[in-house]
Amino acid sequence: MSTNYLLHSLLALWSLILGAFLGFVYEFFRISHRFHPKAAWLICIEDLLFAFICSVGMMLLFFNLSFGRMRFFAFPGVILGFVIWYFTLGRLFRRICMGISRRLYPPVRYIKGFVRTVVRTYVMSFRARHGLGARSYFKRRTEDEASKNQSGG
Repeated sequence: MSTNYLLHSLLALWSLILGAFLGFVYEFFRISHRFHPKAAWLICIEDLLFAFICSVGMMLLFFNLSFGRMRFFAFPGVILGFVIWYFTLGRLFRRICMGISRRLYPPVRYIKGFVRTVVRTYVMSFRARHGLGARSYFKRRTEDEASKNQSGG
């Protein structure tokens, strides 16, 4: 049985590339975590989705380059690719995203406040049309008085 060293070297190279790609994908999950930092259930679902993406990537890597056999050196290769992405291009990517976020934050905050004001105004006008909750109070009060009158109290 011969060992195909070309496939081993391709597996090592593609494991580095897969790690960098997974680092890139995780950046988008990090961005989405900032939109809802207190929704732990949503963060859990996103992390499970990322774990699924990682496992599919590893399966494709092993099935295509090592005939379904798991090679140990591919795991540190993926981790190394992820770390290389995180400390090189990932930093640049995060800086660019933060710059875009700083530029977009004031207009988005203005639009968010405007929409919140319109919605709250609509809700208040709807409540005002329906008596601001006083109608149910008076209805209950008149029913109580009517029951007292019928019982002779």
